[in-house]
Amino acid sequence: MLTADIAPPATSHAARSAYGRVALETRVAAASPHGLVALLYERLARLLADARAGAESGDTARRLAATERAIAIVEGLDATLDHERGGTVATALSDVYALVRSRLVAGAAPGLAEAETSIREIGAAWASIASAGARA
Repeated sequence: MLTADIAPPATSHAARSAYGRVALETRVAAASPHGLVALLYERLARLLADARAGAESGDTARRLAATERAIAIVEGLDATLDHERGGTVATALSDVYALVRSRLVAGAAPGLAEAETSIREIGAAWASIASAGARA
């Protein structure tokens, strides 16, 4: 039969990954500065969820890979805080980042879930700011 000789179209991981990179690059190129911060929070929340899933399933490699990437984002966000101009907001964010780092290093699922919730809430605020700026 002919259909047995024809392979179905391949949807490789590499092709999906390349498409994802292009989609992300497009979003980054079109984003405002507030939108870029919102994208970082979105990525950080996904990494925290991935680290939590790894912790829950006992997949240490998955947890550690997500933790490493998440810490890099947290460090970058923390390093860009302007404590002189940001005042108490910058201090509060720095405290949140310290808490997120500690939850990532501890690697326990409940702490990672708590960190993910906090980051999603802050990320939603940044997305709202970015959206309001786009409408203005």
